[in-house]
Amino acid sequence: MRQGEVFGLTWERVDFSRGVIQLEVTKSGRRREIPMRQIVNDVLSELPGGRQGKLWTRGARHAFEAAVVRARIDSFRFHDCRHHFASWFVMRGGSLAALKALLGHSNFQMTLRYAHLAPDHLRAEMLKTESTADSSAHDQHTAPRTALRAASTLVPSGVTG
Repeated sequence: MRQGEVFGLTWERVDFSRGVIQLEVTKSGRRREIPMRQIVNDVLSELPGGRQGKLWTRGARHAFEAAVVRARIDSFRFHDCRHHFASWFVMRGGSLAALKALLGHSNFQMTLRYAHLAPDHLRAEMLKTESTADSSAHDQHTAPRTALRAASTLVPSGVTG
């Protein structure tokens, strides 16, 4: 979710029964729903106070910035959370189409800007195709010989060609 969507979220947009957050006012102008992970559901359901108005007070942004300072993270903005989520989502097997919908993007080019893949993840993905390519090449070379052997067993003994 975008910073404005998070800090502007109202209780009427949190649907615990369906496990979604409904976003009516978005940057793209399109309504979208965000499925809540269990931890999000748990944290929101345990927040004190009534279930009316905004979820977060005016101090929420300051609290985020203070947490970044306490954690001694340099140059980290709230928006960086979107990039971090997008990268981990894809590296853990999420599809780009699903990520596009979750982030509220209108095109895949924007989604690709968010899905930064770690070098180790790219290497692991390459290794998957390498083993498949090796076995495919092996199959291509051995298949004709295997077929000839199988065919030779079909010819009755004593019959010559």
